[in-house]
Amino acid sequence: MISQEMKIRKGQAYNLAVSDAISKGEQNNPKYIYQQFVYYFTLAGVVQSSDLDMIQEVLNNKDFDKVIKDLQKVMK
Repeated sequence: MISQEMKIRKGQAYNLAVSDAISKGEQNNPKYIYQQFVYYFTLAGVVQSSDLDMIQEVLNNKDFDKVIKDLQKVMK
């Protein structure tokens, strides 16, 4: 059985994916929406399982921008 928390995370990830798709003119592209759903769902899991100190450490990492750009390339 899927927990209420998991349902909420999935719903939020889906809403973000659709919003992202609309903003980029990809609202009729199911593959794009699913890719963004996976991205946002995974990101939510990472953030929810991390404490604030760890998140701040990641943000302060000198390679953060490069890693995000690489991830965005892979997700396209």
